[in-house]
Amino acid sequence: MNISRILTALSAFLVVPITSIIGSTCVQAGTLTPNGTIIGIFDPNSIITNGNVLNDPALGQITYLDNSGTAVSTINNSTDPTLAGSAPPLQSTGSSLIWGTNSPPGSDTFSELDFFGAQIPANVNQPFLVGRITYLNGTSALNSLIFGATISFYDNFVTPSDYLGSDSIIISTTNNLNVNIVQDADYINICGNNSNICNSSLEAFEDSEGGTGVTADLYATIVGDPTLDLQSITLTPGQDPATSGVVGDLPPLGVAVPEPSSIFGTIAALGLGAFWKRRQARLKD
Repeated sequence: MNISRILTALSAFLVVPITSIIGSTCVQAGTLTPNGTIIGIFDPNSIITNGNVLNDPALGQITYLDNSGTAVSTINNSTDPTLAGSAPPLQSTGSSLIWGTNSPPGSDTFSELDFFGAQIPANVNQPFLVGRITYLNGTSALNSLIFGATISFYDNFVTPSDYLGSDSIIISTTNNLNVNIVQDADYINICGNNSNICNSSLEAFEDSEGGTGVTADLYATIVGDPTLDLQSITLTPGQDPATSGVVGDLPPLGVAVPEPSSIFGTIAALGLGAFWKRRQARLKD
């Protein structure tokens, strides 16, 4: 019996947190697949149906909703590592998280978040492109919303030994006051133990107000044995700032909080109205 190998394996097991999604998943040893593909998978068991709607009923206010019996969502995951294109090459078929329904006539009945994984470079210790995400902000009935889900990353194959880590996508939805397209924009934050971008918000303009979706690039490094650590998120070049969206610094407020008093405490502490005003001022510069 090789005691040294057993202790090494046990040490790796203890330092890697086990998420509710992965359960008893083992971590991968060694390096990543040369010229392989990062694959992102949305977990259907991680959908959050309780949370907060922002600017409801008025600017700077929050309403807590329990949509456990009314939320609508669909997940279409792709495990295909085939790459297409060249600038940069991305998965030919990505994974999608779709939610919401019953919107007014003339607008999409859903919101959608798509992830297309990128090619794994030779040097994964420097920040590299993990993949590209596109966020379409549809106009849905508030009781059909979800407030978050988990995305897990894999090295070329979706197996326990190719698992690279998981992060939480927090969806913060605004009640549309139809005063300002920036004010009505919904946004997501990607948070978790492997994320350094929780304070960055990907903000998509409402489709019923001219929004066409916003696309951003995710960058990460590989650490440990191995784990994918998200390092930055940037807008993909070539988008129309009047119809797409922005990467900002809004906090993840869509997640549920247990007591109504805590909601109002959060509002007071963060000054939500000030965040909206600051965001509008930034976009005017």
